[in-house]
Amino acid sequence: MTRDRLGSRAPAVFEAFLDGREAGLHPADRDEAAAFWSWLGGFEHPGIPERPRRSWPRWAAAAALAVAVFGGVGWIARTPAERDEVRSIAAGHAERKRVQLADGSTVTLAADSRVEIAFTPGERRLRLTEGEALFAVAHNKARPFVVETRHGEVKAVGTAFDVAVGRREAEVTVVEGVVRIALADGTRGGDAEPIEKLARKGERLAFGVDRSGSGSTGFIRQADAVDVAGVTAWTRGQLVFHGEPLREVIAEINRYTNDRVVLTDPAAGSIPVYGVINQGDTSAIRDLVADPHAVAIRSER
Repeated sequence: MTRDRLGSRAPAVFEAFLDGREAGLHPADRDEAAAFWSWLGGFEHPGIPERPRRSWPRWAAAAALAVAVFGGVGWIARTPAERDEVRSIAAGHAERKRVQLADGSTVTLAADSRVEIAFTPGERRLRLTEGEALFAVAHNKARPFVVETRHGEVKAVGTAFDVAVGRREAEVTVVEGVVRIALADGTRGGDAEPIEKLARKGERLAFGVDRSGSGSTGFIRQADAVDVAGVTAWTRGQLVFHGEPLREVIAEINRYTNDRVVLTDPAAGSIPVYGVINQGDTSAIRDLVADPHAVAIRSER
């Protein structure tokens, strides 16, 4: 889509559209401007802001118009195949990364995590291929925000939620608002209705597909009430443990350090761990276990 159909009227039409005066436009011009702006929002490009509210001054709307329509003409002219290309954002080992998307939403990636972004005019779709991420979603009821994993997907309109992908299942924690979890039940064929469940603020639930036995069955577990601040503490540089087994705690600690915590006593691997550790502080684990000799710290540098 380009501004060719509007011709020389493009600046005036888009200024009216951005300035909240779309009611005075011809219906065809209004539809063209709305479709064009929605299409622009599908790209990860720092020059495309959200559509301004009516309270914005006219100069702000004009500036947004200049950047989005005139400043990026060469970029806008890409082919449909190029526009649909999936972008990947990754956080490496011992790294956290926060990225603002074109629609105003933000994604905070935990260490060793990757998300693929494929926005379209009608949907904001992302795929969390590994690791964990916190999604703060900009409200847009006409354009749902969907986070897909290999275990199922989480759908929201305007909210915040944390998704962690494991080998057998994924977990979602709702920080704000309400989300819908959906997954296909493999036992009933590809045309079956999806299994769905709502989760609300302060709830965490797991979902996935059980492939044991002769078939596969999708499942969504009962929601649990959780401490949201504790679940999202990793975004603030802390790791909070509420009784997880020591072997899982060690794996989580090792994601955020170039040193390595090693379990020296396999029998201690199931010991529950409680407490808070700053990311990168490997020695702190010794203060949280009864037998500090059950773990060792090895430098990988």
